[in-house]
Amino acid sequence: VGGRGAVARGREAVDAAIEQTRGFLLDMIQIVSEVHGRKGSLKEAFEKTYAHLYPKFGQWPIFEHCLPFDVQRLWDELDGIDWGRIWTAERDQEVWDQLQD
Repeated sequence: VGGRGAVARGREAVDAAIEQTRGFLLDMIQIVSEVHGRKGSLKEAFEKTYAHLYPKFGQWPIFEHCLPFDVQRLWDELDGIDWGRIWTAERDQEVWDQLQD
């Protein structure tokens, strides 16, 4: 499971990595969906998600870098965008600036 730390080896470690990732995704989906559903902002969804996930997942090597893009992609899905928008250097910077001011 990429981005969550050392490579998991063996059944027990792999199962734990999958459960950890599942928890991350389910928590993110719950928070972003709640904000999106009441017409909150993407920035609010990011801030709430970050505050909730950081204590548990903030030690992941790429947590800080990837979370803005994870939240943006989920927001897009909640907006009905089935196929992910193409990430360009410009879009990368735009999302980063919007969420990480």
